[in-house]
Amino acid sequence: MRYAALKYTTILGILAAGALLAGCTNDAKGGGSPKVTGESGSGSTTALSVPPPSVVAPVDAAVARSAWKEGVALFDNGDYKGAADKLKVANSGGSPSAPRQYLLGLALWKSGDREGAESALVESTKLDAAREKTWINLARVRHERGDRNGALEASEKALELNPDSADALHQKGRALMELNRGDEALHTLTKARELDPNNGYIANSLGLLLIQTGKPGDAILHLEAARTVLPHIAFVRNNLGVAYETTGRLPEAKAEYLAAVEAGDAGGNAARSLARLGTTIPDGSAATATAAASTDNPQ
Repeated sequence: MRYAALKYTTILGILAAGALLAGCTNDAKGGGSPKVTGESGSGSTTALSVPPPSVVAPVDAAVARSAWKEGVALFDNGDYKGAADKLKVANSGGSPSAPRQYLLGLALWKSGDREGAESALVESTKLDAAREKTWINLARVRHERGDRNGALEASEKALELNPDSADALHQKGRALMELNRGDEALHTLTKARELDPNNGYIANSLGLLLIQTGKPGDAILHLEAARTVLPHIAFVRNNLGVAYETTGRLPEAKAEYLAAVEAGDAGGNAARSLARLGTTIPDGSAATATAAASTDNPQ
């Protein structure tokens, strides 16, 4: 099936970069050294089992077509749970379809069902293994499930299709970093950054790797570039704060930690760094409630 012939090609091209989540190493006690923040969850390298696809009673082709149209409309409007429900019905009628499974995977992912998302994306790759973005988003979902080996495998499948895909190189580099293969990660993320110098997520990942490998001074350039593109992403501001603090630039570090708290600071790393540095979060700011929440619920 030719994707270009379908009405929903813009949907199929979604990279879902905005679905990347903050998480990773956290200091629940509020002391010690500054903590960087990654883009996904647990950091486990254990391969996870993939659940079977959701089973919906078979429907006739007309019902499936109607459900598909409704699902696409709901997805476009941001109702990802409703879209997923309709797309499950759409996938239960007519011939198996890689595009329908792909969009179902995105809808499940965006509605918080990572296991279901992985299952649907795997099904899509079985039906059409030549779709680069399916492999890339499968790698992203596996990162969020903590399956670094699975993420590495999916990103390498994407790179077989397009060796110069910055997005695929980014996912591969993230996996290599989490697998403690630092030299390979550095080579991979550097190449990704060269191919897509305006991608803030890639710049953040490269900066994070440089901090973790003891080169915070080298990380600053990349993290400042990430901040320019992604000024309201908490983990970017936190990581830049860590790089500044580690190189002795404390006033700039405090400013970045404050910005991270204002932006959400889901893991609480920035708030704990501010407390450790003796900086008070201004009363009445958006940061105050966030800091309290992160202290009550450390990851």
